Amino acid sequence: MNIMTVNQVYSPPELPQYLKDVYDLKAIVGIPTDEELVGIHSVIQMARKAAEIRGLGDPLLLVRISEHLFCAQMGEARYRSAYLDVVLPENATYTPPALPAHINVHLEPINGIPSGEEVVKVQEAIRLYQQFANVPSMFNPYVNVDLSQHLFDIQMARYTQHAREKNIMQCETPSSNTVKPATNSDEVSSLTTNNAGSGADSTQSLESVQTIQGSIIRDAVEKSNQLSEEANKLMERANILIERSNELMERSSSRPTEQASQDSAKFSEIFERMNGHLEHSNNLAGRLAKPIETMGNTLQTINRVLVRIQHAIVRSHKGNTTSAFDCLINERGEVPALSLITDRSSIADASKGLPISVRSIDPVISGVNQEFRIGNAWLGKYLRFYGIAGDLFEDDIGVRLKEGQEDVARLRLRQFLSSCLG
Repeated sequence: MNIMTVNQVYSPPELPQYLKDVYDLKAIVGIPTDEELVGIHSVIQMARKAAEIRGLGDPLLLVRISEHLFCAQMGEARYRSAYLDVVLPENATYTPPALPAHINVHLEPINGIPSGEEVVKVQEAIRLYQQFANVPSMFNPYVNVDLSQHLFDIQMARYTQHAREKNIMQCETPSSNTVKPATNSDEVSSLTTNNAGSGADSTQSLESVQTIQGSIIRDAVEKSNQLSEEANKLMERANILIERSNELMERSSSRPTEQASQDSAKFSEIFERMNGHLEHSNNLAGRLAKPIETMGNTLQTINRVLVRIQHAIVRSHKGNTTSAFDCLINERGEVPALSLITDRSSIADASKGLPISVRSIDPVISGVNQEFRIGNAWLGKYLRFYGIAGDLFEDDIGVRLKEGQEDVARLRLRQFLSSCLG
């Protein structure tokens, strides 16, 4: 271990009181302890939940806390002390932590450069393990920290190898403007393999959607930037023409009538050219709006796919009961207990203490009808929360149902919940 590792100080961002109550982050000197890393992960988890609540969380603060975790994992800390003394990544061995028996993913030590399949396997293990974060008997925060560090280490190894290969290719072909890296066959196989009916199906679908999303956004933004640059150039040329026309007007006022007529004709010609440029600029602006609109529609489609994937993950759990309804997110990524629309109340809370006279909506869970009652006062809130009410509301923003529509509302809520968990 070098002197810089011992003396390096990593200062966290200033936290609001509700995050300090979770864990009060202090400056880290040298290599961070397990307790310090567990504390950072706990704060990130709470900050992420708060960011999902409109008006409460701070996304920028979440970014700064994540950067603090990166520094602790990489800068002069754990990654440096463990791997930086190894000359080449292919000479290192990356050993994963031992996983409990209820995680059905077996991780083995990785020798040399990790493959795409090995990275996806570690990501799957992390996702499966973090599903038990609210069950203390099945979740160890220290194992979570070690898993996160293991994923960080192998991703850094792949990045280092890719960066070195890119530099070598650029040195060998100096006349080429761009070098397009070859697609890793392991990464392709990890995205295209899809075992129907398993938990891995949902995870791999999510990875594929994220890849498509990144490609679409990059293409749309690149096209938008090109159109914007061309429009800016045309506006600059138009400004130059306006300045020249003003100069001609000043000169015409001090010259004979004949010269003034010539200048006036030249001014008219310049003005017509300027109008042509402005019209072209307006056309470019119209074309610029189309990629942005397409990108917005694509993102909405991707968002709906991600929501259905999350519902499929919940549905795949064995032994679901009506309490699983509280795990189903809406298109904003919220669960009922964290939404202002539902007064931050769970569906289970809304069904407690109701008399038998309240009609059950009888949702289907794993092929079996379940007795489940919900009062009229809550129907509109949960239909608005999941966006399934259609024309049943009195207005476009409230949660009050039209008179006499309670039975229709119960039917729609039953169909939605049954489609998610049936």
